[in-house]
Amino acid sequence: MSAMFLPARRVELRPPKCRAGTRNGAFSGMLMGMRWFVFLAALSFAPFAAAQNYEAPPVVSAQRAGDGGEAQASMDVNAPPSAVWSVLSDCAKALSFMRSLISCRVLERGDGWDVREHRSRGWLLHPVMRNVSRITLDPDRRLSFRLIEGDWTRSDGEWTLTPIDGGRGTHVTYRINAAVPGGVPAGISRSLMINNVRGTLAALRREAEQQGAG
Repeated sequence: MSAMFLPARRVELRPPKCRAGTRNGAFSGMLMGMRWFVFLAALSFAPFAAAQNYEAPPVVSAQRAGDGGEAQASMDVNAPPSAVWSVLSDCAKALSFMRSLISCRVLERGDGWDVREHRSRGWLLHPVMRNVSRITLDPDRRLSFRLIEGDWTRSDGEWTLTPIDGGRGTHVTYRINAAVPGGVPAGISRSLMINNVRGTLAALRREAEQQGAG
């Protein structure tokens, strides 16, 4: 019988220190969890991405898309988004980085959008190509375009700008899906798109960095 009452006597004579330790441990764990939550939340709201390489050439990929092709590209620019945007969004400056462009003219303006006419170099049987596009403008962040009418059958895409290096630089991405009447051979269309897009991005970076340095 004494063996039966021994556990009860031990409970009365020794306060449950382990319970206090458990409470302290639980409290410490809760504090640690809160710290991690705050840290992760801060990361999720961090406005800037890390820089990659300002000297690297634009990364471009392209593939066949129906009767035309589509391309994706990205690069880092050693200039803030405002400098990149001032070049990218200005119709008058478009000729400085779009190699085949002959002219750019704004036909209509609205709140956060405009309609532009682009005339660009074509080929022997069609030396000048005319396209009219609706441009959606989100300053320093995004420019998208959609073909309304013209000599191309399709030309839709967007530019996006993301600040890096505390806002001193910009990560630029570009996407386009385009087609011309009759189409062109797959190998030619892919190589043409890659070379044209890479040249366009490299020229944009050069102009934006000059703008940022000025």
